[in-house]
Amino acid sequence: FRIIGSNITLKTFVIYDRWGEEVFSTKNLKEGWDGTFKGSNLNQGVYAYTALVELATGRKIQLKGNITLIR
Repeated sequence: FRIIGSNITLKTFVIYDRWGEEVFSTKNLKEGWDGTFKGSNLNQGVYAYTALVELATGRKIQLKGNITLIR
């Protein structure tokens, strides 16, 4: 799972488990989350994400939502 788009800069991208523990973070658009944490597969479930992207115009947009991990 990753943020994609053209002419954007990724300022932050963080994924949290249901207890609010950070399981993934990056500022690199080319990196995405593969459903693991510290090299181990995470359990199926719902994970929350937040991302801050900057458009080419300089406008910043906050994204947030949930992703369901299914194995």
